[in-house]
Amino acid sequence: MGDARTELEHDFLDNAKSFNWPAVKSMLEETPDLINVQPSMRWSALHQAAYEGNAEMASFLLEKGADPHSQTRSGQSPAEVAKSKDVRQAIEASAESDAVEEPPKKKAKRMPNYNLNINSAVDKEYEGSSLTDIVAAPTSALQGVAAKGREVLKKFKVHTIGDLGSWKFYRISKAILGLSSLEQKDNREEGAALNINKAMDKKHETKSLAEILELPPSALQGLAGWADAELAKVGVTTIAKLGDWKYAKWSEWISELAKFENTDFSSL
Repeated sequence: MGDARTELEHDFLDNAKSFNWPAVKSMLEETPDLINVQPSMRWSALHQAAYEGNAEMASFLLEKGADPHSQTRSGQSPAEVAKSKDVRQAIEASAESDAVEEPPKKKAKRMPNYNLNINSAVDKEYEGSSLTDIVAAPTSALQGVAAKGREVLKKFKVHTIGDLGSWKFYRISKAILGLSSLEQKDNREEGAALNINKAMDKKHETKSLAEILELPPSALQGLAGWADAELAKVGVTTIAKLGDWKYAKWSEWISELAKFENTDFSSL
C-alpha cells in the first residue's frame, strides 16, 4: 500500500511539474489530500505553479489548502521560486493570513564551498538533492524522461533512477555493446565454449555480438514482443541503443557515485 501511495504522489507531482493542470485538478478531485504531498522532498504542486508564473493555478491550489510555507529541500518557499510578481504577492498574502501557524524557517546549513553538480542531468527541483535522494527519485527526475518516459519504464517495473541504473536488460545490452568492439569477425576458435545463451532467445544464440546489437530488445531472454513498441516510444529500437541509452547510463553513474557520498560531508 505504501508503494502504491508513493507512486500516486509522484504521478501527481509529475503532472504538476509538466504543468498538466487539468490532470492535477482531476487527481485532487479524486484524492484531495494530495494537495501538499512532497515525497523525497520534491517541489509541491504550489511550487510548480509559482515557478511557471501561473497565478490562476496558484490561487486554485491555495483555495484547496496548499501550504504557502512549504519548502524545497534547499529551504525555498513557493513565493521564493515564483517567476511572476503577481503570483509571489498572492502566495505571500496567503502566508501572512495564517502567519501564526507558520513553522520555523529552516536554518541554512554551513557547508564547504562545493562546485560539484549534475544540473544538466536532473530537473530543477532535484538540483539541490543528494545523490542518494536522486537514486530514490522517480525516473522522471532525469531531464528529458518526463511523464511519458516514466510510464513506459513502469511497465518494466523500473520506477526509480536506481532501478534504471541497475536494470538487467540495460546491463546485458551495455556489456554486449562493450565487448562487441573486441570481437573478431568470423574468427571463433573451433570448439570454443563461449556463449551468452541465458541472455538471448534461443533463435539468436549462435549470432555474433555485432549481429545481436542490431536485434530489437525483445531478442533478450525475458523481454516479450510488446517491449519493442514500448521502448521505441523512448527511442530505444535495438539492443545497441538500449546499451547506449543515455538515461540508463546517467542512472548507473549516479547510483555508483551515490555509494561514495557522505550525508554529513565528512571526508572519510
